[in-house]
Amino acid sequence: MSQAVKNQTDPSYLSRQDANLGSVTAGSGGQTSKFVAFAALQLFSLTTYLQTLGTSTYTTGGTATASGQQISVITIVNTNTTGTAVSLATTTYGPYLAGGQGLATAAIGGANQFVLNTNSGTSGYGGIPVPQGALVYCVSGTDATAVTACTIDYQIQVGAGLTQ
Repeated sequence: MSQAVKNQTDPSYLSRQDANLGSVTAGSGGQTSKFVAFAALQLFSLTTYLQTLGTSTYTTGGTATASGQQISVITIVNTNTTGTAVSLATTTYGPYLAGGQGLATAAIGGANQFVLNTNSGTSGYGGIPVPQGALVYCVSGTDATAVTACTIDYQIQVGAGLTQ
């Protein structure tokens, strides 16, 4: 069996996995731990779990206010494809309202899942591609006390090199 065919049928390429990034630290601009992509990946979703309530409120649906915490996903990638120079590019996805989306107010134990994509509507469910070596983490908004656990759901891109 050729390596190309094996890559397309290997269970590693056909299953979703997750990277538990830990919790954002309390305070403005709190960060999770960082995850380095071990292969070319598709990031599909962010799952959040509110552990400590904050004091911030946000407008949702244009009129209602809900307490919660803003969480953004950050990716940092090397955009240089030739030579040995490094040229970094940072992209921010979000912000997402953790703990309050669709609720009247945030609650400890409130979990949310947000689709990560570069398109809108159902055409955007293809995920965000990141190359091997990309750095992925979450950062919070300005709430001083909220703490939220974050997990990224991903899949290895078919054909990406894996260590055997």
